[in-house]
Amino acid sequence: MFLDKKKVLGPSFNLIPGHEDMKLVSQDFYVLENHSVEENIFDKLIGYKNELKQKRANKILKLLELEFLKNTKAKYLSSGQKQRVAIARALAIIPKVLLLDEPFSNLDKLLTEKLFSFVVNEVKEGNTSVILITHVAEEALKYADRIAVVENGKILQIGKKWDVYYKPKNSRLAGLLGDYNRIKQKDLHYSSTLKIKSTLFLRPDKIKLASSKKQYDIILRILHCSFNGKCFEVLSETINNNSIIIYSNNEIEVNTEQMFYFDF
Repeated sequence: MFLDKKKVLGPSFNLIPGHEDMKLVSQDFYVLENHSVEENIFDKLIGYKNELKQKRANKILKLLELEFLKNTKAKYLSSGQKQRVAIARALAIIPKVLLLDEPFSNLDKLLTEKLFSFVVNEVKEGNTSVILITHVAEEALKYADRIAVVENGKILQIGKKWDVYYKPKNSRLAGLLGDYNRIKQKDLHYSSTLKIKSTLFLRPDKIKLASSKKQYDIILRILHCSFNGKCFEVLSETINNNSIIIYSNNEIEVNTEQMFYFDF
């Protein structure tokens, strides 16, 4: 691995995350216990002129909802508040490489969304690369450009997020990133031009209700249809009793047979 054309040595040399151009935000947080929240942020803004330092600190305080605690010493804060202070310290100056190791795991969803949005916007303004480590597939799919699926220290698949999500190499990878269907050639309608060599791993949102009887790949019997807050989740089955999950924008009548096509 190289940074600014210089080789970055491994963890045994304490350069990850100790490298001056890298920062780590993790679940294991560090704060200056005897300093106020604002002073904790100022500590990371050495070299800034006072006006710019205050402006940056105010922005971070507001983002992390710490304004009312800015004069409180860190030792009097709860563990959750200390975590936010640690995040504030890490984000005070965005480095060239930002390592995010599940840093927002204990925060509520709204604040997590705000923080991710902040990081994304900051990255766009500068020349920063972000490496996000997460067990939440939704986070990786929502914020990453590229995804690497790692298991036991080995990379199972790496690539653009669309390719990793929609073209998983096997069922294990498909399942790690969300719901999926296993479709075989025998499940298809005889009129389909699609040829499946072994098994097709297909996401529920890629199965669409056909508007024309001339263009469809499969006929499914609708068993159940319910709204999950984002879309209608439809449980169906093929003529071979293979269960198929579909995400639909519209409700589909239960106990009917419907024609669908695959939207690749």
